[in-house]
Amino acid sequence: MLRNFSSRMPWATATCMLCITSSAYAAEGAGYVEPDGQKTSVELLPTHVDAQRDRLPAPRDAKSLPGEAPGQQVAAGSQLGILGNRDAMDTPFNVTAYTSKYIADSQARSIADVAAADPSVRVIFPRASYRDVYSIRGFNLFSYNMGLDGLYGMAPKQRYQAEFAERIEIFKGPDTFINGISLGGSVGGAINIVPKRATNDAVTTLTTSYESGNDVGTHLDVGRRFGEGNRFGIRFNGLGRGGDTALDDQSEKLGAMALSLDYQGDRLRLYGDFGVQRQTMDSPDWVATLATGVKTPPRVDADTNLGQSWTQIKSRDSYSVVRGEYDLNPDWTAFTSIGYSKTETTGIYVQPTALKSNGDYTGTIRSFPSGGEHIAGQAGLRGRFDTGAVGHNLTLATAYWNQNLKAGNTTLGSYASNAYNPVSVVKPDTSALASLDDIHRTSQVRYTSLALADTLEMFDERFQLTLGGREQKIESTNYSAQTGLQTSTYDRSKLSPAVGAVIKLQEHVSLYGNYVEALQQGPSAPSTAQNSGQTFAPVVARQVELGLKVDLDAWFTSLSAFQITQPSGTTDPQSNVYGVDGEQRNRGLEWNVSGEPLSGFRLLGGAMLLDARQVKTAGGLYDGNRAIGVARYQANLGAEWDAPMISGLTLSARAIRTGEQYIDSANTQSIDGWTRYDLGARYALKGLMDKPVLLRLAVENVLNKDYWASASTGRVSGVSRGAPRTVLVSSTFSF
Repeated sequence: MLRNFSSRMPWATATCMLCITSSAYAAEGAGYVEPDGQKTSVELLPTHVDAQRDRLPAPRDAKSLPGEAPGQQVAAGSQLGILGNRDAMDTPFNVTAYTSKYIADSQARSIADVAAADPSVRVIFPRASYRDVYSIRGFNLFSYNMGLDGLYGMAPKQRYQAEFAERIEIFKGPDTFINGISLGGSVGGAINIVPKRATNDAVTTLTTSYESGNDVGTHLDVGRRFGEGNRFGIRFNGLGRGGDTALDDQSEKLGAMALSLDYQGDRLRLYGDFGVQRQTMDSPDWVATLATGVKTPPRVDADTNLGQSWTQIKSRDSYSVVRGEYDLNPDWTAFTSIGYSKTETTGIYVQPTALKSNGDYTGTIRSFPSGGEHIAGQAGLRGRFDTGAVGHNLTLATAYWNQNLKAGNTTLGSYASNAYNPVSVVKPDTSALASLDDIHRTSQVRYTSLALADTLEMFDERFQLTLGGREQKIESTNYSAQTGLQTSTYDRSKLSPAVGAVIKLQEHVSLYGNYVEALQQGPSAPSTAQNSGQTFAPVVARQVELGLKVDLDAWFTSLSAFQITQPSGTTDPQSNVYGVDGEQRNRGLEWNVSGEPLSGFRLLGGAMLLDARQVKTAGGLYDGNRAIGVARYQANLGAEWDAPMISGLTLSARAIRTGEQYIDSANTQSIDGWTRYDLGARYALKGLMDKPVLLRLAVENVLNKDYWASASTGRVSGVSRGAPRTVLVSSTFSF
């Protein structure tokens, strides 16, 4: 039965999408009266929604963007996948949605710069690399796992430009029930990008920027609504950036464009998001590994380049996503989305390996070309009805996701060097390197699912109970890059249940809890392992969480306790073979705060205490040891102050603290805890013809501290350096 269901899922998904879209076009505007008070123009949901409101958002409003919370740095709610958009006080999970205003004011260049504000998140790959990798609640999340408006596998795979985002939503915990599955799994959390779209007000801004070294950029943002009733919308974002960076002998070149189209009808709403991105990074930084017996890595200048000037990584990405919603009646809405993306990454880099206490290391020259195509789709029905005194908010959805990937891994040689006096060597012969066109497909992953969720509202909406589950099937096949022959295959199905609850203790106080399971694609062996690139069978992760949220109008705070367990992999120190032979158990406490407790004074930050342990390891060898790359505590606190003595001037400061992290399973190697301080200022004034101009200045790592920022395992095993002092300057002109 299950096999038949799973094999028919792609056809069921495609048919459902086609039927919904076709019927929507045919019936648009026929025989349906728009509900009172609902207009066709694009509007945000209210910033605050009273806890005593009648119901959760109607099905037609389930994808409407929640408004900004006080302070305008985070939103009052976020997307919850199949559950639709929810106010934070109605959400049985811990989610933070950072706004486009915060993104601009912090001068974020990528999603990683936004995530740096979250105490539950750390970036575990060098800023001077070409890619971003995250740790959320102590579990890795790659940039290619991010969602684009709820559809995964679509966003550029290495690094996404934050300037193109309306919201950056960070969901804590396994999100399979909410969003389905992503390429490498999202156990500790997920990041969803809400792209910029046309608003009621016309938008025309030009931003010029400068970053330490001589990296300059220009960003154009234009948005308009037009047509009868402003039903049609268009938003274009274009970005160009290039020059030397803060790392010695490094330069970058980036070009990216994003186009968003939408149509807002009486019953039909259509959206299209399209983008291309080209990035070239000369002399990229990389994670380093330690020599055997070295307890801590030596302190190395943050701006010292440990690679070679002739190394270079190029990446090319493109994506197309379309989505539609159709109101069958005021209480039922059908929805569908489908997307396609393509990615290519080529080049060579140097990885510092066997780093010793005196700075000696081996520079290992590697080539890791990779490319892939992804197709993803969703279709479903969302509605609400009552059974007596109980209100139901029901969603039925099917999802399909397919990835074809090809990747190679070649070591071109090595050389001896020292971190305090790096040497330059001649570029090796690369004529024999295989191009992406010469590499056979190395893996295919197909995911299908059927999900059902019902949020029950009871006792005058003071109690919300979400019950649901997602029937999932993962089919994963690996192939030889040289011959194209199949080397392994996995096929697993599982029903992942989910339970969430929200209790309104008072008008501004919510108690919440959840239990979720997630079937995830298995981990892959790192490039340093003997079995590099091997992908393992799917695994199951579980989370239980209990939390409290308090909304005091001007500011918001939350406290939560959670436990996540997931099968984990380690590299055997004797055989250098990576395998899944244990479990990682993370137990933590999270505290978040945001808002404007005093007029003109804003706070954003929090803290996380995390006890991450290895359990069920082979022979019990590492049982009880701390997990690799997970600090006992992380804390962030940012503040902004509108200086009353100078109208338009805002001063800001931020501190980021991370505790000690272990590098190996035996807990014999570690990196020290660290603290980073950032300062900033912005000044709003009137330019020519009284048009607004906003000047911004920021200094990250203002004390220019040299430190190792993170340790990690799996596909990115090693330690990463923190970025040197970085000065950011920008000016935004509105027209």
